[in-house]
Amino acid sequence: MVKKFIPRSDVEKQRRLIAENLRVRDRFPFLHTRIVGNRLVCRGILNPTPTSQAYRLEVEYQPWGAPALRVLEPEIKPEAKLHFYSDGTLCLYDWRDQPWQKNWHLADTVIPWAAEWFVYYEIYLLTGKWLGKSAVHAGATKVAEPPPTNDEVQERAE
Repeated sequence: MVKKFIPRSDVEKQRRLIAENLRVRDRFPFLHTRIVGNRLVCRGILNPTPTSQAYRLEVEYQPWGAPALRVLEPEIKPEAKLHFYSDGTLCLYDWRDQPWQKNWHLADTVIPWAAEWFVYYEIYLLTGKWLGKSAVHAGATKVAEPPPTNDEVQERAE
């Protein structure tokens, strides 16, 4: 049996964008949202914990595609140890094990996952180790790292 691809109409895409926009605005009022053409753009400042640094982020979403999340401020230089894709967006889940699902919503997934990513990033700044879930990234090999020395831990804390 041959399955035929039936393209989604522009009306369906707009409905999806409006629905996602409303969900994000309802759950995360600190994010400024706008629909630009066939994509939803959300920007705002996220503080994952009361003692965390503020992170200015941008989420870009096109209906039924995987969203892209970027850190706008502060500048975080992608390193092999950190979880970034090659285009500079955050790696929030392993798309090879679990591709983006058409019934997932930004407000239930990538925005809370971004807050969790920032907590792990702050732990990484203190310890030099990524303690969150990991996936091997393209072009990178997973290697066990030696624990940081006391001097390295103290330097990171200062």
